[in-house]
Amino acid sequence: HHAGISMRDFWGPNSPGATYWNVADASGQWFARALGIWMTAVTTSPWWAGVDKHALKKVYLPLNLLFMPMFIQCAFYMGKDTAPPKTNILPVNMWITQVPVGGLLLISNLLAMRESAAKASSGRKRK
Repeated sequence: HHAGISMRDFWGPNSPGATYWNVADASGQWFARALGIWMTAVTTSPWWAGVDKHALKKVYLPLNLLFMPMFIQCAFYMGKDTAPPKTNILPVNMWITQVPVGGLLLISNLLAMRESAAKASSGRKRK
């Protein structure tokens, strides 16, 4: 048993009603913590590390493109590992909720990239 914050307690088998994963071994918990640290550091980096937001949207594009099929896999193709347990508040695979969220993030990312391209293009035309 590991002390501290764990995906097992928030989104795993010990979740009080929002289980994404029905399995949470030590390696999965380690990876979830590492990913959480990385996501928090990178996502908040424009505010504490001065990372350029325009550069960050380029970083997020391949991630958002690759996360979509992964969300779909978890929502529809992982069987009992992601099936809703009886303890879930809603009797639905929680990953299904991530598909539209991931889609909106991807669309927002693509629109931000298009906006940057349009601004860069109009800036070149004025010169």
